[in-house]
Amino acid sequence: MAYEEGPEAFAERFAEYAVAVELLPQPFGYPLLEAVTPVGVLYPFDRGAPPSPSGPVELVLHAVVASFRYRKQPPGVQALAGGRHRLCGRVQREIAPGFYLLDCGLPLVLASDEPLETGMEIEVTAEPPLMAFRSEGGRV
Repeated sequence: MAYEEGPEAFAERFAEYAVAVELLPQPFGYPLLEAVTPVGVLYPFDRGAPPSPSGPVELVLHAVVASFRYRKQPPGVQALAGGRHRLCGRVQREIAPGFYLLDCGLPLVLASDEPLETGMEIEVTAEPPLMAFRSEGGRV
C-alpha cells in the first residue's frame, strides 16, 4: 500500500489531526525532531523540508502498524529498540481507506494493511520510524 504521495500532500490531507507541540532547537539537517507533546518528549522523523522550526508548531504524527492486539492499556507512546514504538490507545475511526485515527493521549494517524475495529482499545507495535509531518506556516 502506498501511504503517501509526498510529505506536503500527507500533511495537508491529515491536517485536521495535527497536535500542538513545542519543538526544541535541532542542528540544521538533523533528521529527528525533539517534540514536547501531551504524552512526553517524542523523537519523530521529520518529513518536512529543512530547516526544522523550533517553538510551538502543529504536527501530524504518523505510524505504520507492524503488529497489534486488542488490549486495554493506559494511553501512551513508548519508544522501543530499533526505532519502533509501542502505541496504546483507542481506535477512534477510519479516516481514509487503511488509515485510522488513534487516540493514544494525542491524535496519531495510523496506517494498517489489516482492518482495525473502531472503538476498540489497542496495543500497536509500529514500524520504524514514527513520522512527523508539518506544513509551511504550521505555527500554533
